[in-house]
Amino acid sequence: MNEQTLPRTLSVELRLQQPGLDIRAQFRVLPGKVCALVGRTGSGKSALLKATAGLMPAKGGRIALGTDAVYDSASRVNKPPNERRITWLDGHTHLFPHLNVKANLQYGIKGLGLTRQAPAFDQVVSWLDLSSLLQRRPEGLTVSQRVKVALGRALISGPNALLLDDPLGEVPAHEQEALLELLAEVPERFKMPMVLVSPRMNEVIRLADEVVILHEGRMASAGPAAQILSDVSLSTFLEGVHAGSVLEGQVKRHDIDWLLSEVDVSGQRVTVPATLHSVGSKVRLKVRARDITLHRAVPTDTSCSNHLRGRITQIMLAGEHGTYGAVGMELDRALDAADSSQLKAGAPIWALLTRKSIQQMGWAPGQPVVLGFKAMATTVSAWH
Repeated sequence: MNEQTLPRTLSVELRLQQPGLDIRAQFRVLPGKVCALVGRTGSGKSALLKATAGLMPAKGGRIALGTDAVYDSASRVNKPPNERRITWLDGHTHLFPHLNVKANLQYGIKGLGLTRQAPAFDQVVSWLDLSSLLQRRPEGLTVSQRVKVALGRALISGPNALLLDDPLGEVPAHEQEALLELLAEVPERFKMPMVLVSPRMNEVIRLADEVVILHEGRMASAGPAAQILSDVSLSTFLEGVHAGSVLEGQVKRHDIDWLLSEVDVSGQRVTVPATLHSVGSKVRLKVRARDITLHRAVPTDTSCSNHLRGRITQIMLAGEHGTYGAVGMELDRALDAADSSQLKAGAPIWALLTRKSIQQMGWAPGQPVVLGFKAMATTVSAWH
């Protein structure tokens, strides 16, 4: 295989200038992985994507695919978008209205160099289930169908990387899940790095391997998705009162009688509403920090299905006279299943409590704790 066809890591380090906003950020995405840019509106997320694709000018920095720079201000390298082949996809789809679906898809092949290996046309059409739509014009398609055609055109062009700027933003809520499943397959199926911007946290939880949080043009934090999305101290930039923890686990059992499922998280079982994910599937659980209660021992009279053992790692109060505080914990994980006395730190998880509750209970770092939450307080997402 020619070196040009091999999957390559996307590395971005950019400085941008927009009215009232100086943007400086960097991230790196391996082939088959997804990096999500998260932050409030106006933090610079879409501008970073556009500059990476070559659709708007940068003030400085470097963009590289593997070792090959497509933009390097120091070396005065600035390849045009068609040579970068870093494809942009947003919710507006930008299909050509005068062309049918087949011609729109084939447009992605134009200008494809012989050294580039692109997915076969028929392979993409079959995967996206577009065969029956090939002769239709865009005005005869639903929003979901137009997004699938736009995604197909992008993939058929053989991109080096795929940039998604809220691609499901125009899709009706009840149709988003099916498209989200397709997007989740893209990085691994087509062996490319993918960068996502989305205002919906469920999409970030479902797709992202790494997360970069932007605040007023600067990086507030970056790292593995579960770690960053579980840090309540970052809730200002994420979901506010809806902030919580993302726990990675594996489906272990389905209870058909009660329509519940059990998920292994750090060696402990979490009960969730029945999920269609098969036993053995990797999943991510979202639990809001405000839905978690803390106990010294497992309570005997409670409606909570989940009581997990852990240890307090830190406590953050919202000011000396604030109403609430955030309690950070790590779940216990047995080193030896036969000896539960040998424990190591497991997944991090946070609870939001009133300052009064924290002080009256005397919670402090280092203390063992039992944290409880209802099965209905969790949402479950597949995880590639």
